[in-house]
Amino acid sequence: MSVSSLQRYQIEFCAHARSPKTHPRPAGIAAKRMAVYAQLLFNNMESSLAGCFPVCKKVLGLRRWNALVREFFARHRCATPLFRQIPEEFLQWLQETERRNIPPFLPQLAHYEWVELAVAVSDAHRPVGWEADGNLLAGKPVLSSALMLLRYDWPVQRISPRFKPVQPLADPVWLLVFRDPDDEVRFIELNPVSAHLVELLQAGNFTGREALLEIAKALRHPDPEQVVAFGSTVLSELRQNGAILGTLSCK
Repeated sequence: MSVSSLQRYQIEFCAHARSPKTHPRPAGIAAKRMAVYAQLLFNNMESSLAGCFPVCKKVLGLRRWNALVREFFARHRCATPLFRQIPEEFLQWLQETERRNIPPFLPQLAHYEWVELAVAVSDAHRPVGWEADGNLLAGKPVLSSALMLLRYDWPVQRISPRFKPVQPLADPVWLLVFRDPDDEVRFIELNPVSAHLVELLQAGNFTGREALLEIAKALRHPDPEQVVAFGSTVLSELRQNGAILGTLSCK
């Protein structure tokens, strides 16, 4: 199919707006006017990403951050017109495209920062019929509908301009991210056993006691009731923090 002169002009215009240094300015448009337009487009993109990834921006520094955003803007073709979904596209691009000019922890740090937005805007609906004060061992604990259990190889919650790890952790870090009953997004660091407990509860098939006995079996613990006692405290803390809403009756 032939390309019309208008289509060719549009292609050249967009290419130059995305990457002024590598694509020539279309004929017939003033350089100053085109430069202002291209800068406005880039600024809108950078502002949208900086709002979601402030730590990434600080860790990289302004020059490397702008270069990374410029590369994304020039090479990636977004599948959404919604600005609030662009950070997710940036994250996917960052995870799928190998590059040497960024720290190895940056993709996971970006995911950690993006999760807050993802949980905040999640349209997941709360289940019905649960009891806020139900017995967490006898009933089936109901988790927050907007919740993610995350495993990272880097200490993403500690990374800053002053702390840039050079090696991944010997043992991964587990983070629980959820929207509490007041619609506030919260982060809790879990140990591996507590993370396993949350994994079992996410399926919705176990009472609190049944899930803890499963853990005791996996650990080959000589006294399963000790695991139940310890886990009961964990369940109570998760409810106090808003990660567990209540329980469903098993009757």
